[in-house]
Amino acid sequence: MSIIDTPWNTTSKLAALAANGVTTIIRYYNFSNSQRLPEKRLSLAEAQAISAQGMTIAVVFQQGQSGAADFTEIKGYEAGRRAYRYALNDIGQPAGSGIYFSVDFDASPSQIKNAVSPFFQGIQRAFDEVSGGQPIYRVGVYGSGATAAALTRAKLASLVWLAMSRGFRGTREALEKGNYHLEQRAPEAVLCGLGVDYDYANPANPDFGAFTLAVEDEAASVAPGARRCKVIARNGLRLREGPGTNFDVVAGLQSGQIVYALPVNAEWSSVDVEGDGLIDGFAASAYLKPVDGG
Repeated sequence: MSIIDTPWNTTSKLAALAANGVTTIIRYYNFSNSQRLPEKRLSLAEAQAISAQGMTIAVVFQQGQSGAADFTEIKGYEAGRRAYRYALNDIGQPAGSGIYFSVDFDASPSQIKNAVSPFFQGIQRAFDEVSGGQPIYRVGVYGSGATAAALTRAKLASLVWLAMSRGFRGTREALEKGNYHLEQRAPEAVLCGLGVDYDYANPANPDFGAFTLAVEDEAASVAPGARRCKVIARNGLRLREGPGTNFDVVAGLQSGQIVYALPVNAEWSSVDVEGDGLIDGFAASAYLKPVDGG
């Protein structure tokens, strides 16, 4: 299967996923992760790693959004503002790509009218406000065929990702008429140790809003002897001004982040975060695991 969606960080599995034919990974934006899904939100480091692997990325915003009570205009505004700002400022998501918003239940006509549509009106208001009236991202909806049809008619969404259940209102009809960009298919599965769903693009609507980040040729500029490493500290790793705990903390590295490291003594390494040959700080070598091929 070439397209998967998952709430789990894929960084350490990318080579295996590519070997299994995966070309696009759909990941999440949200307000905050939970104890149940501590890796749900896509980070810049993961997005860069996916792009470096030659894969494309699609994104969906979901924080709950599994019942009518989760949908109001103000909640849509808050979700839209968070998603747009995170896409632009944290990820650097390119213009023209899409952000899907989840409607993860079989909404009735009255729920679509009185709850879901106002939520997407809030998203539209947020996109317009944050962008100064010139939003650069397309709005997508993940949900039933009926939900998608109502939102596209109202010009509140332009991308459609049909949820897995064929029993949801209007989904079979949307599939028959080809009124979708992506479709999620049963069953849920485990691939390369990750819980995933499989998704399929509509050949008639192949542009479903995916993107990739520009990846520089880092190896050409890194310091001689530096190795490509992954941060393996579960809660992230402090980056200090010098090789020791007596030096001030200057930044933090995220768990799973890829950096270039060069040992300076038995315990510490200089760290090049951008791969530009410049030292950004120093970190404990024990929490920097060399990546094959680095």
